[in-house]
This record gives sequence, structure tokens and C-alpha cells, in this order.
Amino acid sequence: MSVECVGDLFRITVATCFFDSVASTEGPIRRGPDNRNFLDRDGDGRLVNDLLFHFLRCIRIVILVAIITSTSPATWAIEGSPVDGSLGVWSPLLPRVLDANGDSDSGDSVGTILELSGHHRFDGFLTSVEAGVEYGVTDSTEMFAYEFLIRDTWSWSYEIGELSAGTGFSQMQWEQNWGHRTISSDYTGAKIVAGWETTFGRQPIWIDLTLGLYDFDGTYRDASDNEKISTFTTTWGIDFKADYERFGIPMRFVVGVDYLRDMTHWDGGKIGTEEGGALTGAIEFRLF
Repeated sequence: MSVECVGDLFRITVATCFFDSVASTEGPIRRGPDNRNFLDRDGDGRLVNDLLFHFLRCIRIVILVAIITSTSPATWAIEGSPVDGSLGVWSPLLPRVLDANGDSDSGDSVGTILELSGHHRFDGFLTSVEAGVEYGVTDSTEMFAYEFLIRDTWSWSYEIGELSAGTGFSQMQWEQNWGHRTISSDYTGAKIVAGWETTFGRQPIWIDLTLGLYDFDGTYRDASDNEKISTFTTTWGIDFKADYERFGIPMRFVVGVDYLRDMTHWDGGKIGTEEGGALTGAIEFRLF
């Protein structure tokens, strides 16, 4: 094992201890009375903490795997007009649904997510245009989203890497099916993005932060009810990416967490909103 690899393993060990110390401050994951909830839903604000808990744990696994198995991958250039595709595991964590008869559904499920994205960097300028579409599906939930963004990128020193920021249009449509009931959450508005590209030892890493500002429209439908609710809401997200190359094939590990402040909630005959979220783990490939 080379000296550089030993140094990388030492750095990831230090980072792992840091992530564990951060995650451990949140305490153990608690479950609801029926032991069905993946995350705590007691209404005490722990959903955000638990999302971050799992996000930090996933980050350390991604860095460790990429550093140990990769052979000094080069970062993907942002120039030109590349198109990327990704495939991964998706876990939406939606509000619990409760009907008038006392039946309930936790809203948690696990499925698959697909994403297609691309950007164009204008020669000689800091600005690039980006577009993306994604589709997530489980046995009870579907999500379709697309966005168009403009982003500026600034190169700093080698130690700092590159910083970027931008904004644009974003739309998301969520639909949860429970028996003959359909719960929809639609978001239309703007997304603000900020990114950081740097290296961890020899490992290129990317961090993207997002803030969504949306007009929210929620709907609950069943055989006898058709209720709607509208409000302004916000979302935030964090994506962590690590470049990786194996057998000459460049790819990128992606771990993401999304928090939605308002999602449609049905509680015994009354419509409202409640927080929700989603966890994503995917592998991204350069298509062309």
C-alpha cells in the first residue's frame, strides 16, 4: 500500500470519527407505537435530525469505498455539454395517513429512482445552464420532477477547489396511493443551488446544497372525499458525490437527502400538511 493511500485511509478514519460524533448527538432512531416508521414522527422536530443521521453515515461509506477501490480518478470536467444518467435506491418518508375508521399507513417505502441531467458551459464564461428530470417509484409512491437552472462557477485555490451558485425553475409532483385513496403533493416554484468541488486526499468530492421556494397544492381523494389545500412552502436538500473509476469506466457515487416542510396529510377526515423527506443512494454514469 502506497504512502498516499495510507494518508487517505488516515484522513477517512478521522472523518469517520467526526461523522459518528455528529450523528451520535442525535441519539438513537425512535419508532412509532406500531414500530412501522423508519424515522421518528412524534412531531418534536426529530425528522430533520434523523435524516441527517442517515445521510452522514452514507457519506462515510461512499468516501471509504471510493478511496480504497479507486485508482486516482480525475474529476469530470464541467466544460462542454455532457449528459449524465443515474440509477439508485430511493426511500420516501411521507406523512402518516389516518382515515376516519382508524386505519393508518406510515407513508414510508423503498423503491427506485432514475435521473437524467445535462449542462452546457459557455466557453470563456463562468455561466452554465443545467437541466434535469427524475422519476422515483415505490409500491405506494411516485415522484416526478424537472428543473432548469443557471449556475456560475468560480475557481479558487487548489486547496479550496471550485465554488458555484445559481437558481432557476423547479417543479415536483408526488402521489401516494393507499388502497382506494390518493394523496397528491405538487410543488411549483424556484430552486436556489450552491456547490463545492474539492478533493479529500486524492479523492474528488462534490457537495451540492439546494433551497426550494414553492407554491404548494395538496389533494386528497377517495370514494367520498375530494379535499384540497394550498400554501407557500420551502424545501432543502444535500447531495454528496464522489468520483470513482473502475475498469476504465468513470462513474460517481451519489448520496442525497431531501426535506420537505409541507406535504399533504390526511388525518381522520381532515386535510392538512406535515413534514416529509426522502433518502437517495445512486450511481451516476456519463452517457455522452
